[in-house]
Amino acid sequence: MTGERGRGAHVLDAVVQVIAERGLEAATMRNVAAGAGISLAQVQYYFRSKEELVAAAFHHVTQSFDEKLATVDLSGSPRKVLRDALELWLPLDEPRARDARVWLAFSAAAATSEALKDIAAATDHELRVAFARLLDAAVAEGQLTEVVDTESEAALLLAVVDGLVMQALALPSPARRAFLAQSLDTHLGRLFQT
Repeated sequence: MTGERGRGAHVLDAVVQVIAERGLEAATMRNVAAGAGISLAQVQYYFRSKEELVAAAFHHVTQSFDEKLATVDLSGSPRKVLRDALELWLPLDEPRARDARVWLAFSAAAATSEALKDIAAATDHELRVAFARLLDAAVAEGQLTEVVDTESEAALLLAVVDGLVMQALALPSPARRAFLAQSLDTHLGRLFQT
């Protein structure tokens, strides 16, 4: 497989666009070629099968999210840093809604695809670890007096975010921001009790 940021990046961008617009089932080699404005043979040059193409696209999406996550300002309080990181994930605007639709398509497919399951599990593990570290910092600063197990709390936080994403995408676009802000603030308020 060619590196996601290397020569096949334009193909992977086309896969993501096809999935965002029409779902994972539409991410055929032919549709991706059309989306990238290249021949089917060129797509096959980079990826031998649809399975390989889709797995590479999932890696591509997770790398893009990791790059966004790296932009979060870590100098604030653990609660603010955590909220800023979570907002990257939530469909608060159209680009993030597009990313969320793509992520949900991959996540659903991961339930039956070993290749995608491994990618999803690794990504979820990284997120739980990152959330747990922020929660550990909050505990150390006395902001989380009721939290005993930050790893379990991080897993619950990831589940809350996943649920909020799904619920928000079912709402009309104008209603999403208020729903997400209120729901996230309510959950963080219970967690941090401040």
